[in-house]
Amino acid sequence: MISLINPDAPVEVVKKLGISTPPLGLGYLASVLRKSGFRVRILDNAVENLSIDEIIKKVKDSFIVGITSTTPTFSSALRYACAIKERLPHIFVILGGVHVSFRPYDAFPCVDAVCIGEGERTIVEVAERVEGDESLNGVEGVFYKDAKDSTKVVANLPRGRIENLDSIPFPAYDLMPLEKYTLLGKRLNNFPMITSRGCPFKCRYCSSSLFMGHKFRMRSADNVVDEIEWLVEDFGAKHIAFGDDTFTFNKKRVEEICDKIVRRKLDISWSCSSRVDTINVGMLKSMKRAGCSAIYYGVESVSEKVLNYYKKKIKLEQVKRAVEITKKIGILTICSFIIGAPFETKKDMKDTLKFALELDPDYAQFSILTPYPGTDIYNEAKKNGLLLTENFDEYTAGKPILKNQFLSPTEISRFLKYCYLRFYLRPKFLWREIKNGRISVALDVVKRSLLGRTQE
Repeated sequence: MISLINPDAPVEVVKKLGISTPPLGLGYLASVLRKSGFRVRILDNAVENLSIDEIIKKVKDSFIVGITSTTPTFSSALRYACAIKERLPHIFVILGGVHVSFRPYDAFPCVDAVCIGEGERTIVEVAERVEGDESLNGVEGVFYKDAKDSTKVVANLPRGRIENLDSIPFPAYDLMPLEKYTLLGKRLNNFPMITSRGCPFKCRYCSSSLFMGHKFRMRSADNVVDEIEWLVEDFGAKHIAFGDDTFTFNKKRVEEICDKIVRRKLDISWSCSSRVDTINVGMLKSMKRAGCSAIYYGVESVSEKVLNYYKKKIKLEQVKRAVEITKKIGILTICSFIIGAPFETKKDMKDTLKFALELDPDYAQFSILTPYPGTDIYNEAKKNGLLLTENFDEYTAGKPILKNQFLSPTEISRFLKYCYLRFYLRPKFLWREIKNGRISVALDVVKRSLLGRTQE
């Protein structure tokens, strides 16, 4: 048996907003392992809330335990790994995910190995070696403890990225506690999907594009729509949330996906992330016809100096046009804004909030600039002594991590709260939500986020 664990952690979006979704990465790992003949279980402790003792009982029949983690969940992942190795030393423990891909040595000595980058091919090869009691020498994409000297870590060569994404079987949702995933406390009938990997844009705050690479690799339209149909028919999916960094990068493929959804008469709504410089009216109309209900646009700041610092490479006129035409076609717009760059003034932040109010997207997300390990901003901040903490539990995008030249951490936190109050308690916004029958959802978002933030 191979056990795969998604750790629990105080991640704000889960704890405060009641939003939890299936761990897609573990779903893919489970599916490729099962395809290779291994028995697999998934423990998603983000929703199962098992104690360490309960986890130990559940994994004691395993010969491998794999644990994934992001930066804010890394401490929890390490705690699980240490406990398992201490109490079940015969089990081989491997960590993977974004955080350890950039900081692999953080995981030792609690683990036997770390998986760097995409894990589907690596985990199968590791499982075959461990099952056969063979060394991991030469397994690409792995750092591991030397068999002769456990204090020494061997760094194997990196593994090339998976070019044929259609070759990866669909995620093993049947191994997940689907009844426990929620949206604002209500049972989820949304499913996440990834239709591409990699992003050619190089925003300095983004660790995802570093993890998946800057080359855009995409699944075929047929493969994507096959999965949508499978989710609808086998799991009763009502909505698909495409988690691609830039779903709309290849316009031809977007059109093909939309055409096939319509042709197969799939009763599904879906949302995606995009950039304001990758859309046009024709494509948006096709997306709307195929069930697209919402698009997430990264705006980040009104300050040209801040946008240049982020290497965002967009213009405010592009933002205005994208939001205007998206709303006109009848697709909801969600725009993200970031505050707290090291040199950002209070005026810069106020101007960004003012722009958000004037832009008037259907919804807005405000967050504090968080320097995730591996990114240029993290490396620069570490070098220049700008990090307020390296307690990764705090890296939730809702707490100040970087020193600011003009504002204290408390002032930045208060302004983040003010942004939510100012945007969501506008009469214009509230009246629109009432007209569209969404007021209870909108107020729930505000109540949960503000209640959580006042307790920080």
